[in-house]
Amino acid sequence: MAYVLFLCVIQGAGECLPISSSAHLYFLSLFGGYPPTTRDVEVALHLGSLIAICTFLWQPLWRMVDGTIRSAVTFRMTSGFGTAFIVVLATLPSVFVGFLVKRYFELPQTVFGIGIVSIIFGALLLLAERIGSQEKSKVTLSDAFIIGVAQVLAFIPGASRLGSCLTAARFLGIQRWQATQFSFLLAIPTILGAVVLTGIDVAQAGKLSELLPLWPAVVLTFVISLLVLKGLKWYVMRYSYNTFAVYRIILGIFLTYLAYMKL
Repeated sequence: MAYVLFLCVIQGAGECLPISSSAHLYFLSLFGGYPPTTRDVEVALHLGSLIAICTFLWQPLWRMVDGTIRSAVTFRMTSGFGTAFIVVLATLPSVFVGFLVKRYFELPQTVFGIGIVSIIFGALLLLAERIGSQEKSKVTLSDAFIIGVAQVLAFIPGASRLGSCLTAARFLGIQRWQATQFSFLLAIPTILGAVVLTGIDVAQAGKLSELLPLWPAVVLTFVISLLVLKGLKWYVMRYSYNTFAVYRIILGIFLTYLAYMKL
């Protein structure tokens, strides 16, 4: 029970902060003496985060749905359809690369590798915050595609999906909250795809019935994720992402040191 609680906390915070949930889950399994997460648990954790993000962003999501329907009926461009279009466009690189990663290869997870990746991506976010302006209040078509390409980097173990998107957006000069909101809009189809694909694996393994007892993990991850999202919005409206960048660098140095000590 304590293990599942830790997983819910790490997933809820890690998925909604630019710190890499997968790196922290791996860290927990490696140094906490816990086994790696199973496929059914992964489905439950990601489902909880997905529902939380959809709940948190229900207003822009509704505008996207409403705008798309209006555009389909009137054959006129709406802002909601425009947002939906660029979200789909930005998701395509992850769909393509995700298919290749799942079908042909998977990057190995090592303490040293995750440590180095954490340092690099933390430094990049710190640099983006230093030189990125706050000029753009909207994400353009070209911005969306670049951010979508950056999201592909999340397939590297230890690289944060949210952190990759935010770093690219801040380099492009997009305002912090707009960059954060768009990054979470991109997370919805990405996490949904992960839930569906992992769910298929669970079903093919004949373990679909094992998902039902995990509903408390879904609820707990949802609550934690929603609280983190609300806190993150409050923070981003007032401060920069430097704190998270520095944390990732320190974490990376610590992991690299641990890997060195094991040589």
